[in-house]
Amino acid sequence: MGKAWHTAHRWDLEWQDDVDILQLGHGVQVKVLYQDHETEHTDMLVKFPPGYIEPVHTHEASHSIAVLEGVQIANGEPMHAGDYVWASGPEPHGPFEYPEGCVVFVSFRGPSIKHIYDK
Repeated sequence: MGKAWHTAHRWDLEWQDDVDILQLGHGVQVKVLYQDHETEHTDMLVKFPPGYIEPVHTHEASHSIAVLEGVQIANGEPMHAGDYVWASGPEPHGPFEYPEGCVVFVSFRGPSIKHIYDK
């Protein structure tokens, strides 16, 4: 089940505008490090521009987030390089704010990583 071995070098991958993957848009960029549809596992780097606010949302995948650069404010709590957040996908979580911009590592487990917002 899944791949036995995989490597990815951060600097060899190009940042992609996030239009389809997470559907965040608005200057957010991603680098997909690993994806296995069979095991519903996706690992990626996500770069948020300064001032970006990710509203409260859900998705069909739970995720772990590790801050690599900058500051993420997770539901009012400042998170810095090395800090960690876990969220259950089906449960509403956020908002996430990025006053200075931020790069995070995110590991998703579940059928869809696309964000769902209450209308």
